[in-house]
Amino acid sequence: MPSLLNYAILTDPTSLQASQPGAPSTGTVYVIVSNTHQSEVRWDFIDVEIPVGSGPDDLTGNPTAISATIEKDYTVNREPEPTFDWDSVLGRFRAHDPSGGRLTLPPEESLVLSLENIPVSDLAGLVRVKIYERSGGGDSNLPVRRANSLTTLGLVKQTPKIPRNFRPETNSLVDVDAGQNLVLAWEGPDNLDYWIRDPQGNEVLVHSAVQGPRVTQQPYSWSPPSAPRRGTTYTLIAGTTTATQQYQGYFLTTTVHALVPEFDSGTRTPWVEQAPGKTRATFSAAGLEVHNGAGALGTVTADRVDVDRVDTRAVHGRTAGDGWIDFPQSGLNVHQGGSTQLGTLSADRAEVDRVNTKSVHGRNSTDGWIDFPQSGVDVHKDGQPGRGTIWADRADVNGVKTAWVQGPSDSDGWIEFPPSGLNVFHGQGKAWGTVWADRADLNSVTTHWAEGPDGKKSRIAFTETGVKITDPEKKRGTVVAGETNVRSVVTPWVSGPQEGAGWISFPNEGVDVHRDGEVSFGRIRYASYKESQTVNERPVHRRLPPYEWPPRSGN
Repeated sequence: MPSLLNYAILTDPTSLQASQPGAPSTGTVYVIVSNTHQSEVRWDFIDVEIPVGSGPDDLTGNPTAISATIEKDYTVNREPEPTFDWDSVLGRFRAHDPSGGRLTLPPEESLVLSLENIPVSDLAGLVRVKIYERSGGGDSNLPVRRANSLTTLGLVKQTPKIPRNFRPETNSLVDVDAGQNLVLAWEGPDNLDYWIRDPQGNEVLVHSAVQGPRVTQQPYSWSPPSAPRRGTTYTLIAGTTTATQQYQGYFLTTTVHALVPEFDSGTRTPWVEQAPGKTRATFSAAGLEVHNGAGALGTVTADRVDVDRVDTRAVHGRTAGDGWIDFPQSGLNVHQGGSTQLGTLSADRAEVDRVNTKSVHGRNSTDGWIDFPQSGVDVHKDGQPGRGTIWADRADVNGVKTAWVQGPSDSDGWIEFPPSGLNVFHGQGKAWGTVWADRADLNSVTTHWAEGPDGKKSRIAFTETGVKITDPEKKRGTVVAGETNVRSVVTPWVSGPQEGAGWISFPNEGVDVHRDGEVSFGRIRYASYKESQTVNERPVHRRLPPYEWPPRSGN
């Protein structure tokens, strides 16, 4: 007996794809049940039987994985909602009244029985779906028969006729630096030729079609000669090739990227960012700007920077406690300890036009140092305020104020400057030293004696009674002068300056006048001579006190 109800079958996808190794396929089957009569049809159940197994005629090997639902767009008073689920005893999906009653399908109404998430078996073929029905009524108002009515519908399982799932075998991010290679994989029928096209348009035939009527699905893979070093798109081309022509019918693309990309010709971009809210490098019209996550200027860290010019407000050491340099309009300031306190500049050599500083100190705390008061320069020693020593090859100054001056060694002579003038000493004590000069222009000289420069000349000694002149043999010497103005002369004889001149001797008896350099008596010429005091009619000879001139009468 024919069924009272009308049945139609639809699938999603339109043609169910048979499962493939590594690529399971699922689908949905819709059974549309409709009442084409002008009268209602009463039914006890509707069973949908699908073939279970792994053959080409079987729809699935696991019916329990299928989700069964029923959907209707009409209502019948005081009838419960029907259910549609798997009956493991019957091996069918049954729609029925859960309480066991009879249900009504009004005229010109329909309901849909859905079988979703069907694991499609892996062999292509035609699948017959049987529908069992127990019903009555309709236009002929037939009684409900105890025998079931059967309707058979068909659907098709297909294997893919085109390639699919073109992809990197592992992931699309290749770590070239770690030596990772790229493997491209896909599945497709073996009756097609497959080419891979690289970004430069080069095509490589990687698989040729298998000849014969039977077509099977196969997994394929291919690796480029070298892994890509930047984002690269590969194109899979599938088609057939004849002796004279190549037919390309299918194209699939996939893109892979390098973990650290390299670009041969350069990269154009307004900015580069580590991550949202992280460091960003912006390429402005003036150059490159580095910003931190907050948008403020960030930090550039490098082992070495080779630039023509650096414009910056400050340069700081790596840690917060390091020294730093700022650049005011007046020049450059060096600070210490991350504070504004002036710090220390260390250099092998500094060449500057001018140095303004309060003091200059040696490297160690006990070294000498120089400060600069308003009066000039003070040199100190041992890191203390005590006066220090200046060492120099030559000093050109307008004036020197010092307590004493000494030669470079401790045994050298030295000069001190008492209030009365200048003292010259030799050695480390205060023994009088020697002044050597080409010429001395003095108002007065006070000395014990004066001698020629080489120690072999005559000497003049200044005794309490006057001046004593001796020759180098310590005998009495000779005074040579153009004119002598003295108040008294004590001498054994007096001679004229020329050879053979007359001379005068002074024996105890008086005065003898001689001539021609002989002992013979000579001649005396005189105008007058008078002495106020005489003894035995002879003039009295007497010595006057020193420095008394002219002599006073009556003494």
